[in-house]
Amino acid sequence: MQDISRRLAEYVAGTRFEDLSIEAVASARRSTLDTLGCMAAGSSAPGIGTLVELARGWGGREEATVVGFGHRVPAPVAVWCNGSMARALEIDDCVDFLPVHPSASAVPALLAVSELRGGLSGRDFLTALAVGQDVKIRMGLAVRQNAMESGRNNLFKIFGPAAAVARALGLDPDRTQHALGIAFSHAVGDGQCALDGALSLRLQQGIVAQGALLSGLLAERGFTGARDFLLGKYGYLRAFEPEPRLEYLLEGLGRRFYGEQITLKPYSSCRATHAAIELALRWREEAGGKLDGLRAVTVRVTPEVDRLVGSPREARLRPDSAPGAQFSLLYTVAAALARGRVFLDEIAPEAYTSETILQLAERVRVEPDPAMRTDLVVGRTEVTIEAEGQPPWRQAVEHPLGGARRPLSPEACREKFLAAGAHCVRPLDPARLKQIVEMTARLEALDDVSHLARLLGG
Repeated sequence: MQDISRRLAEYVAGTRFEDLSIEAVASARRSTLDTLGCMAAGSSAPGIGTLVELARGWGGREEATVVGFGHRVPAPVAVWCNGSMARALEIDDCVDFLPVHPSASAVPALLAVSELRGGLSGRDFLTALAVGQDVKIRMGLAVRQNAMESGRNNLFKIFGPAAAVARALGLDPDRTQHALGIAFSHAVGDGQCALDGALSLRLQQGIVAQGALLSGLLAERGFTGARDFLLGKYGYLRAFEPEPRLEYLLEGLGRRFYGEQITLKPYSSCRATHAAIELALRWREEAGGKLDGLRAVTVRVTPEVDRLVGSPREARLRPDSAPGAQFSLLYTVAAALARGRVFLDEIAPEAYTSETILQLAERVRVEPDPAMRTDLVVGRTEVTIEAEGQPPWRQAVEHPLGGARRPLSPEACREKFLAAGAHCVRPLDPARLKQIVEMTARLEALDDVSHLARLLGG
């Protein structure tokens, strides 16, 4: 196992488009459209304007596009902004068995590579993205305690987009290994920002995307990083992750691609709230949208989900920010009941300060129950709703909508992208949005994906 860093580098450098499974290609294609929508919508999110203002003020070479704003700035600065946008609204992709977000940093970094290098083919883009997604998820599986248990917010997340950039740049195994080693120096993992509803949660993905791009560019020029970045005396796994499950890093490497199991989010909130939202919407539909007589809603979840989005109750009842709303099980369930949806309008200030929704949230109770644990990090969720004159309504969900078991339909993916695009800081023309949908549908046939970045410039 001592050569694991080398094995990983050889896999990244050696994987070709023809090596990918059909499912991995399809998943990477879906994630591309989804992440483009996340960036477009994220361009109008709180805090992003501050980043873009700083970026523009710094000046520099016009190398890459800032999504939504259309500014041309140095590539590392553009990817810092775009990566933060991708994660800003909690609608980017994830996986249900780990608290990781496989594409939010990788897609912006790869778009920057395409613009910086004067083009990147769709096949090379998809290969790099699929490899990066696979590496990131494998790293998450190798970690024995996930971020919801340890509080270490996925320090390893840098390795996925760094692998994607190295592959897109065509680095050989030696330089790929150095790129991954350099990336270790860019690792960030603050989990407290999620609990506090801080804007720095979205900033982390921008930092990671920027670090991934810089790591690849530096390695390409002969700059060196830690060679044994995983299992050296002070390597990542030895220093930060006790008793790693190394088998996940090597088993099926190059044959099994974990990106096949990526989830696309139907709701604009933490994935841990989605099962409860789905059940609340189901009850609302059965009730014909009538909330008269609704007395109580009880949501049973795992203790880990409760700590992330349910407790402390007082802090979750009245969120004071969009991140606070997105990480509140009480608020998101109430919003679903009140409005019949939970997307971008439901995390706007006029929604999370609405007395109608907040009064409904008062009737929602969250009960942590170890029996709700499953192989999925989100566990199983059960919702019981009591209404006057009706017997208790009780249903459970173990595999929420959007996951590998219950994927969003192609039409739902398109509708999500179009809805997200409509929230761009400078609204994108519907014809332009349609063009992006059409281009991503045939991504592997594109000669140059940098056109996507320019279309998103606004």
